Amino acid sequence: MPAAAELAATDPDYVDSLERGLSVLRAFSAREEALSVTDVASLVGITRTAARRFALTLEYLGYASQSAEGYRLTPGVLAIGDAYLRSSPLPDAAHPHLVELVRAVGETASLTVLHRRRVYYAARVAADRIVTANITVGTSVAAYSTATGRILLGALSPDELEDYLEFIEPGSGFDPDYVRKRIVEARERGWAVADQELTPGIRSVAVPLRDPEGRIVAALNIAAHATRVDAEVLENDFVPLLQTAAQRTAAVLWPASGAAPARSVMAPANDARSKVRPSDVIQSVERGLCILTAFDEGHPAMNLAQISARCRLPRSAARRFVLTLASLGYLEQQGRSYAPTPLVLELGYSLLSRLSLTDVAKPRLEALARKLGASVSIGVLDGMDLRYVDRASAPSPLIVNIRPGTRVPAERTAMGQVLLSLLPSAALEDAKRSAGRDRAANGLADLEVTLAAVREQGWSYVDQLLEAGIRAVAVPLRNRRGEVVAAMSASVHEATTPDRDMTENFLPPLRAAAEDFIMDLRDGLNA
Repeated sequence: MPAAAELAATDPDYVDSLERGLSVLRAFSAREEALSVTDVASLVGITRTAARRFALTLEYLGYASQSAEGYRLTPGVLAIGDAYLRSSPLPDAAHPHLVELVRAVGETASLTVLHRRRVYYAARVAADRIVTANITVGTSVAAYSTATGRILLGALSPDELEDYLEFIEPGSGFDPDYVRKRIVEARERGWAVADQELTPGIRSVAVPLRDPEGRIVAALNIAAHATRVDAEVLENDFVPLLQTAAQRTAAVLWPASGAAPARSVMAPANDARSKVRPSDVIQSVERGLCILTAFDEGHPAMNLAQISARCRLPRSAARRFVLTLASLGYLEQQGRSYAPTPLVLELGYSLLSRLSLTDVAKPRLEALARKLGASVSIGVLDGMDLRYVDRASAPSPLIVNIRPGTRVPAERTAMGQVLLSLLPSAALEDAKRSAGRDRAANGLADLEVTLAAVREQGWSYVDQLLEAGIRAVAVPLRNRRGEVVAAMSASVHEATTPDRDMTENFLPPLRAAAEDFIMDLRDGLNA
C-alpha cells in the first residue's frame, strides 16, 4: 500500500485533516503533563488555530478535558484502543492461561503481537511484585529487543527479515547480525530469551502461539527480575509452562469442533460528549474516530457497507476514511472487510499505566451521589478490612467522616459483605484467622449465613451496623472479564431515608452504574 505521505499528495480521497487529528491525539498520548494549544501546535507542526480546533474536537468527543494547565486526555480515550482489544479474540483467549502462569511461577506473563516494526502487549497479567517492568497493555517496543519480538520476527520471510534488519540503527545498541542469529536460534529451538536487553535487570522467555496452519500469530512470555530467576530456570521450568499455555490458548481459539466459543459482547462505553456540538468541531476527526471505535466483539471486521451503516456515513465518505486509516496503519484489509490493527493502541492507551481506580471512578461517583442524594463510595478488601478507595457525597447537614484510605471491619459494611461473600471458602477462613476478629463480640456470629444470603442475591444491605444511624446498600464492581475488583455502595442517615427505599430506589441505580463501570475497569486498575 502506498505511504500515507504519498497518498496525501496524490489521492483526492485521502483525508489529510484526519491524519493531523490523529497526530494531535498521539501527541497527547505521549505526554503525561497537560498541553497548551501552543504546545500542541509546536509538537504536531500546525497552526495554533488548527491546534485549538483539534483539541476542542477531542474534548467534545470525551477524549480530552481542559483545565487552567491546558488539555489532557481523559479515561474515555481508552475506548479507541479497546477497538483492537475487543475485536481480536487473542487477549480474551490468552488471559486465563496467563493467570495460571502467574499463579504457577509468581512472575508476570504477557501476550504480544507484531505490527510493522514493533511488538504490542495485547494481554498482560502482572505478578504481585515490588519491582517489575513498567509495561502495560498497549505498550509497544522495538521487536528486535525482546524475546517475543524475536519469536514473531521468525515468522517473516527471508527477504522481509532482511528488510527489517536494515531498519536497526547503529546507535540502538543492537547489531543486525546478533539479532539475526537470535531469531534463527529461536526458530530452531521453538523459544527465545532476552537477558536484560530491553530493560536492565529483567530476563524474559517467550514461545510462539500458532494457528492450525502452523503460522505464528502471537507470542507468550514470562518476564522476571534477574536476581530472582536465572537462565536455567527460564529454559527448564518456564518454557514447558509457556508451551502448555500456548497450546491451551490455541485450543480455545481453534477448537477441534471447528466452532470457537462465543464471546460476550460488552455494551459500548457511554457517549461522554456534551449535548451542544461546538461549531469548531472538526468533522473528519469525529468520523474517523467513530469508525475506529465501531469495532468490537460483535463486529471484529466490517466491510464498507457495514461501517457506513454503523457510523451513519454515506458509503463514499466511509470509503475515504477507511482508505486513510488503512494507509496510516490503523486498519488492515481482510478480503473485502477491514479490521483494527495494534497501532490503534497508541491512540491514548498509554494513559492506562497512569490511571488508578480513583481516576476512573470519581466522575461516576459524583454523578451518582447527586442523583441519589446520598454518599457513594468504592472500596476494596484488605484482609478482613474494607479500605475506602474513593467517595462522593451529596450536600447534607449530616456528614459521614470517612475519607479515602479509611479502613473499617469489612463484615460490618455493605461493601465488605459483598466482597467477603465472593471469596473462596479457604481464602475467607485464612483472612479471618489472620485478622483474629471476635465476630461474636461484633454481633456477627452468623457471618457465614449472612454472606451466603449476600452471595445468592448479589448485593448487601446493612442497617446501622457500622455506625448508629447509617444505612447502606452495595453491589460488586466487575471488569470486562467478569472478575470482581471492588464494591460500590450508597449510604444515607436513617432519619432521611426509609428502610424500604434502600432496595427499592437505591439498588437499581447502583446496579446500572456498576454496568457502566465494566468497560472503565477493563482488566482491573490499581486501587
